[in-house]
Formats: sequence, C-alpha cells, structure tokens
Amino acid sequence: MEPRFVTRDPFTVAGLKCRTTMENNLIPALWDDFNQRAQELAPIAIGRCCYGVCFNEETDDPTQKNFFSYLAGMEVGSAQNLPSGMEARELPAADYAVFEHRGPLDTLQETYHAIYHDWLPNSAYAMFGSQDFELYDQRFKFNDPASIFEIWVPIQKK
Repeated sequence: MEPRFVTRDPFTVAGLKCRTTMENNLIPALWDDFNQRAQELAPIAIGRCCYGVCFNEETDDPTQKNFFSYLAGMEVGSAQNLPSGMEARELPAADYAVFEHRGPLDTLQETYHAIYHDWLPNSAYAMFGSQDFELYDQRFKFNDPASIFEIWVPIQKK
C-alpha cells in the first residue's frame, strides 16, 4: 500500500457528529442520518464530496478513553448559519499521505490496519495532529466491490 502525497490548505467540514468506539460503532447510523440531511448543506457546500473526519477530543472521564469523535459531512465555505443540530470542524493546513480503500466497507478495518500498523511505523513519517479524514467522491459506491474512497492521514517527517 503506497500513498500519494498532497499538501492541502485549511478547510472546514460541517455535518453531524457522534462519539463512538470500535467495539460499539455508531458511524454507519451517523452516515444514515447525515445522508437524510445532506441537502441542507447544499447552499454553503463546496463541491459534492463527503468527508468522514475522525478525531480525538480531550476528556477527563476515564470511561471515555476508548472513544473517538467522527464527523460525517461536507466541505463548507463558512461555519456560520449551519442547519440545526449540525456542527463544523476546521482542518488545518497539512501535508497528507493519501491512501485508497478499495472494495466494500466491511474490509475498511484491514485498510486502516495496513496504514497505521504497517505503513506508518515503517515510513519516514509520523502522524501530525490527531485527526484524519475519509474523502468520498464519485468513485464511492456503497457495498460495491469496485468502490473506492480515500483516507487522508496528516504527516510530518520523523
């Protein structure tokens, strides 16, 4: 698995957020909810791609240590006047290693394992920051073996 490398300016993603764990994964239900409401972002959306932003939020609650946050959304020009119940997350300018996940979503964990347990530790890079994102464009086709989407990991030289 070899990535391509991209430098990206800061941008903002708005949508619906959940806190979840890998053991009790709420992300599929979140996407169902977002897909029902995505058209509400149309007036402020930039492009038609969807994003899944994965990030950690600080907490002092020891029962929340295995949790992470996930935002299903679209790129927007402004975080002002968001639809009710939606929130925005700004992603800073960064250099990214961009990987392709090919196939259905049920093999996604294998792709993430290859990125974070195989490629990253053996590369000349370390993760920069605490958020990565998935980019879903016209190549993504739900449950289709020919589906493709991208996983963007912010990096810096070790």
